[in-house]
This record gives sequence, structure tokens and C-alpha cells, in this order.
Amino acid sequence: MKLSSLLRALTRGGMGLAAAVMLPRVASFAAQWALALVAGPAELAALANYMYRGVVVVALVSGGLPPTLTRRARAMTTRAGRALAGGAIAMIASVAFSVTLAHELGSGLGVVAALVTAFFSACSLFAAASKSVLPIWQLQGRLLQVLAAVVFFSPCAAMAAALAGSPAAVAVALGLASAAPAMLLVRPIQIQRAARYALLVVRHSFPYSLASFSTVVVYPLSLSACQPLLGDHRVGQQVLYWSFFAALSQLSQTFAARAVTNALASGGGEADWYARAIRAWLPAGAALSVVGAIIFALFAVPIPWLPFAGAAREAMTLTMLVSGVCPILTDAMCIYFSGPRSRRVLPIGSVVSSACVAGVLLLAPEPLVRHFGVFGPSALVSMARLAFLTDAPVRRYALGTLFLLVSAFGLALALGRGVGV
Repeated sequence: MKLSSLLRALTRGGMGLAAAVMLPRVASFAAQWALALVAGPAELAALANYMYRGVVVVALVSGGLPPTLTRRARAMTTRAGRALAGGAIAMIASVAFSVTLAHELGSGLGVVAALVTAFFSACSLFAAASKSVLPIWQLQGRLLQVLAAVVFFSPCAAMAAALAGSPAAVAVALGLASAAPAMLLVRPIQIQRAARYALLVVRHSFPYSLASFSTVVVYPLSLSACQPLLGDHRVGQQVLYWSFFAALSQLSQTFAARAVTNALASGGGEADWYARAIRAWLPAGAALSVVGAIIFALFAVPIPWLPFAGAAREAMTLTMLVSGVCPILTDAMCIYFSGPRSRRVLPIGSVVSSACVAGVLLLAPEPLVRHFGVFGPSALVSMARLAFLTDAPVRRYALGTLFLLVSAFGLALALGRGVGV
């Protein structure tokens, strides 16, 4: 391939978006391994504390931030619109930083650890916005500059910090790498304008965040039920398997944001651009589902010429293939393609679905976790949300996807067996 063709693919095609989304995740795995080898597992635990404690405060805003900003893609094609969005995100991030810092200091965490945790909290909010900002930079022809910023922080700075044995520096570098695309929006702007826009963004983000959060909230219950029934080893294998699908879901959402951005740029009424956007996204969703099927095969099917293939087959069920595909399809459809009516009923339907699954996990967990695994309950909630996409342009796609997923789950249950059964 010629260099010009490669650069064109990076700046205009899906390859550049995929690289910008996946590079920080791959570098994060590499930095964690390097830190564990250089400094030991204790420092890796410290890194996990910085990263996962730092995202709690922003959880009910970050999930809805990307679709909210994506629907304002037309405004963000102008310099003033991008500056306003960057100022609003910076305002929300500063609040997240302050609240997290006060909470961590109040809980007895050291000053340095509290500052790093709060900084990662702010970065995680910028990172959530980056999924919707990347297609904007691609339209503006500045994706290569964004990729250069991402590469500088991760893997370069993150790996250097890992080899130096500093979990705090690794957390800072990884946070900046994931936040860089949205941070590049920040420009000088009036604080009053940015604050008003930030309130508007938070208000519109909350329903999406609630719909997204409902799939996550059942996970602790599922994990608590799975460990005594399946054993730590099998649960660990399932968690490793699911980590690949979490990355594929993020990639699917980025392609959905790109499809919405391009549809908005081409003009037309809301029904028109919704239909164009979902049709543009469907090939990417199907391709990522095929990648998910390949990953399932590597975990569950022994392949003689491939080392470690099928090593987790005792921890896998056929339903886990469908559970992995669920977030790839449903997260993008529910978050990016839900219309005005859906945005009113989707949070309620998501909470009801989550409550039903949580009730089963509390009252009779064994059949559910043995046949669906650790993340199956979250996938069931994710799938149930499709029934609440009621707007005409998307409804037929949602019902078709729901029918396919329910049929696939039924077939998997009929042909497969539970874990440890």
C-alpha cells in the first residue's frame, strides 16, 4: 500500500477511528503488565485504585455524554461550537475533579493519591466525550494530529512510567491518552456561557447514562453469585473473555457516532438522518460481531495448531457468544439511535429490566449464572432495552435485532450446557 493511500485510510476511513479508540486500551494492558513485572502486583493494585475509584463520580454523566455531543455535531463543525463544547466539558470535568478530591481526602487517602484519583476522574469524563469528538476531528482532517497526541501519552509516556515503577504516573499518562481527543477542543471562552452549556449537556446526558448504567449495576450481584458457584478460576476466564467485548462495544459506539455525525453533516430531517445513520453503522456492527464470534471460538474451541486455543472451554457456554454480541449491537442502538420518544421511555424500561434481572440474581441465581455466566445478566438487560426503542425510523431495526438475539439465546440454551453442569 502506498503511503498516500495509508494516510487517506487513516484520515478518512474507519481505520483511523479504530486506531484512536483501541490504542489507549492496548497500551493500558501493556503498561499494566510492564508495571506488574517491574514493580510487582502491589503497584498494579495501586494503579487499579487510581483508575477505578476515579470513574465512580462521573458514571451517571459520562455514559450519556457521547450521544449528547454527537447530536450537536453540526455546531461542533465550527470553531466557536467546538470551543463551547470544550469549555462545557472542562467545566463538568472540574466539578468531577473537585468532588472526587474532596471525597478521597475525606476518606483518608493521601494527598498525592487523592490528586491522581481526582485527575483520572476528570480525564475519564473527557475520555467519554472523545468517542463523539473523534469523528469531528476526522471531518476536519485533523485525525493524524489527534493520533499523535494519543501516541505521545500512550504508549510512550505510559510505558516509560510503567518501566519506572510509578503507578501514579501510569494513571496520569493513561488518563491523558484517552482524554486527548476531547481536551483538544478546549479554548478560551466565557465561563458563564460554558457553565450554561454544561448544565444543558448534563441534563440531556442523564437519560442515556441511566440506560447505560442499568446494564452495569447488575454486574456486582452476578459476580457475587458466580464466584461460589463457578469458582474463581472460571470467573476469571469469563472476565478476561468479556474484556475483549467491552473494547468491541466501545469501537461499535465510535462507529455509530461517526455515522450520526456524517448523517447530520449531509442535512435532512431527523427521520432521514436517523435512517441514514443506522444503515451506515450496520456493516460495522455486523463486522464487529463476526470478530466477537472469532474471539469466542479462540476461548471455547481447541485448535491443534494454535497454543492456548480452547483453554477456557470449561468456563464457556454457547450463550456467552450471544452475550458478547449483545453490547456490540444494543449499546450503539440504544445510546446513539434512540429518538425523542425513546429517550423518555428508555431509562424507565432499562431500570425495570435491571430490577427484574437483579431480583432473579438475589432469589434464584444458580440457573441464571450457570447458563449465562458472569456477564450474561448484563447482556440480558442490554437486550431488553431494545423493546423500548419506539421511534419509527429505528424501531424496525430494534425489533429485528431483538428477535435475532432472543432466537440465538434460545438456540444456544437448547444446544449448549451450563458451566459446571
